[in-house]
Amino acid sequence: MKKLTTYDILSLLVIGIFLAVILLRFDIYPVFVDIYYHMSVAVSFEKAGGIVFWDFWEFAPEGRVHLYPPFLHCIMLFLSEFSSDIAVGKFISFVMFPASQISVWIFAREIYSRKTAFYSVLVLSSCMEYFRLQAITSAAALVLVLMPLVFFAFEKRKYIASSILLALCLYTHVGMGPIAVGSFLFYGILCREKMKKAARVIAVSLLLYAPWGAHELMNMGNLAANSPPSSGALVVFPWILGIIGIILCLRRKKEFLIPVCIFVCMVPIAFSYMGRFTGHVVLPLAVLSGITLSYVDERLTGNKRAVFVIGSLLVLSLIAPTVGIQSQQVRGIQPPDRDIVQGGARGSLQRGVPGAQQQRGAPQVPVREQRLIVKMRSLLTSLLFMRSDSYLTADNLKMAEIIRKNSQDNEIVFIPGGIMGCFVTATTGRPQMFGMWTEVAADYEPDPKAASVFVIPREGKMPKGVEKIEETNRWVVFRSPQKKTVDIPDAIVRKEIVYLIMIVALLGLIYDCSR
Repeated sequence: MKKLTTYDILSLLVIGIFLAVILLRFDIYPVFVDIYYHMSVAVSFEKAGGIVFWDFWEFAPEGRVHLYPPFLHCIMLFLSEFSSDIAVGKFISFVMFPASQISVWIFAREIYSRKTAFYSVLVLSSCMEYFRLQAITSAAALVLVLMPLVFFAFEKRKYIASSILLALCLYTHVGMGPIAVGSFLFYGILCREKMKKAARVIAVSLLLYAPWGAHELMNMGNLAANSPPSSGALVVFPWILGIIGIILCLRRKKEFLIPVCIFVCMVPIAFSYMGRFTGHVVLPLAVLSGITLSYVDERLTGNKRAVFVIGSLLVLSLIAPTVGIQSQQVRGIQPPDRDIVQGGARGSLQRGVPGAQQQRGAPQVPVREQRLIVKMRSLLTSLLFMRSDSYLTADNLKMAEIIRKNSQDNEIVFIPGGIMGCFVTATTGRPQMFGMWTEVAADYEPDPKAASVFVIPREGKMPKGVEKIEETNRWVVFRSPQKKTVDIPDAIVRKEIVYLIMIVALLGLIYDCSR
């Protein structure tokens, strides 16, 4: 590692300030809902004793094929050996943003320059959209942490490390993993002198990924291109500076093509998942912006350079103009209410949102209304005022405790909606009747009668033939007289073997990087 300079100190200062601020705001973690899916997978791996190919904890009692790549869940499984599942979920949601800052800094510093690294980290750290997705989409976020390190290792001729890291991208996320491989392949094609070595790295990574890749290929028919509706927001500075950076990089070629390749390979995300695209694409845009700003910096001297550095710090730390489309639901015409339990699984999904109010009178349906929004706050200023949207409320945790006390490990829980279902599994270990990862199809239509425990919003109708156990401010918990459970499949790979493989991979990285 090179000796620290003023730009290195500034970079580390930016990373350190953000680390301190998000530690002070640790109450906001875990952010939003995605983490409960990942927690539920890790908890269920623990119950099965390792990795399984069958998702028995969702759509119980039948379940569905489990296709989500397991690396993140194996990390969480390992961490849960030393801490509670909730603490692990909070940590995973928390750590992805500072980890991304560090990986971008290492990559840009070692491949380009200290100045580029500083400006790249500064631009990355100004974007609320990027921070939020790093805190929410833990698996995709981990790929974005690993991707700069893949290219860093390759450029430093650490081909073993590069192959392992690229394979880990594939083992982490079913969409972002192939984007990492595609970016790497695109770079190899553009830099023909590196094509053979790039092809070898890709070949080794695919070979390492073959066990899970074969499982996905055999069950490809279960994958569906379903994405939740989302609207994106463009952060102005990274886009303007990034486009200029693309022009500069195309002129310089060689290693400067790396962020261009990542950017290009992320563009297809925009056609199916705009919200993810506008957030994730900040990673290559930040590096491209860093190249632009360092280009300007190099042409300044003396006081002008100092003013430029300080001005960049102040402007990017305090404001981040963002333009986007915000969707919100307004009332329209809706079909009459149906019984939350007797009305069928699909009907109950709409009633599964905690706090949702039962509509009276004329039937209405929700209609989505879109409006243009313009925001100016940077990430740093936004963090100070951010409200927690964590589902780990006292009321929800009390509900989970009631379930734990009044059921056994394998008993099935009915709670409306996949989000709260995964929350229940994540906090109690109990299987539930809905699913959260919509990209995998489930032929099974959940039947509430197959559950032992029922958790209904207070405004919902009481199910028949069950006994009320206890209630919270928002939930009422019922129990069926019959005990109804799921069968837990044997682990395909025992967790002890999983840990051994992870240690071998880590040793491979250390060995190659230390040579």
